[in-house]
Amino acid sequence: MNVFYSPYTLTSKKRVNRLSPPGKTYGVYLKGVLKDKVFFADFYPHLPLGDRSVESFLDEFKFQEHLYDQKVFDLLLKDNSFQKLGPKNFFNHELWDGTKNPEAQVVKYKLLGLDDVRFLPLLSQGIHLRLDSNGLFSKEEFLCYLDKIPKNFYPLIDYIEDPLKTLEWEGLTLRTARDFIPGTPCDFFIYKPNCEFLPKTSLPVIYSSYLGGNLGKWHAYCELITHGDLTLTHGIHTEGFYEEEISFFEGSYRDGLKANLSQVQKIYQNCSELPWKLLCSI
Repeated sequence: MNVFYSPYTLTSKKRVNRLSPPGKTYGVYLKGVLKDKVFFADFYPHLPLGDRSVESFLDEFKFQEHLYDQKVFDLLLKDNSFQKLGPKNFFNHELWDGTKNPEAQVVKYKLLGLDDVRFLPLLSQGIHLRLDSNGLFSKEEFLCYLDKIPKNFYPLIDYIEDPLKTLEWEGLTLRTARDFIPGTPCDFFIYKPNCEFLPKTSLPVIYSSYLGGNLGKWHAYCELITHGDLTLTHGIHTEGFYEEEISFFEGSYRDGLKANLSQVQKIYQNCSELPWKLLCSI
């Protein structure tokens, strides 16, 4: 298979998380050509979270030594079958940044600091909350932080992702979810299908967007409807972050969402029309 590449730019409308700067960020699309078949894949790095740059990815992709590279190649090979998938309904939480009333009954909020409790009014409305700490707290800081949340609201908090900087998560009171930090014990596994392989675990697996390009979001949806537990509420629908987004989900948070295939076709059309350069044969 000959593999080609085409860099792309995303222009932020708002911060992706507390660690990521606003402004322009960079990813790269890959195109594989094997006889009469054409495949596409997406690499989008989050540099503040430890990902390699686009330049490093392109230099090292052919060696397949990194997990992220292996997953991108896996998605590249699967893309031909993904292009033939029919849509399925799924449920998704709503990412909330405090600027408007949420539409969903399950909301995810990314904490911005050690004293950030701006979500408390949501809990008072009976809305279920998923917090994302990105390793913000020490254990002592987290236990102090819990005192800022009335205990009667604890059952409405589904989990907190990556609560601590350290790996020992015993005795944290709230349910926890493992994302970037492999802490234990935990109650949920946050799975990002764009950059890793499906874990072997008995825990509930929540599929999550990697907040990259349009093609990457489509691939996350394809993996979810192929392998995920569609009775759970997931997190692959993440609109409103970039000017370059193509909105391809239709439906509602309450009734569920599914892909609009005519919009998906626009994603593939845009990829096909990009300028491509040969990267390697693999």
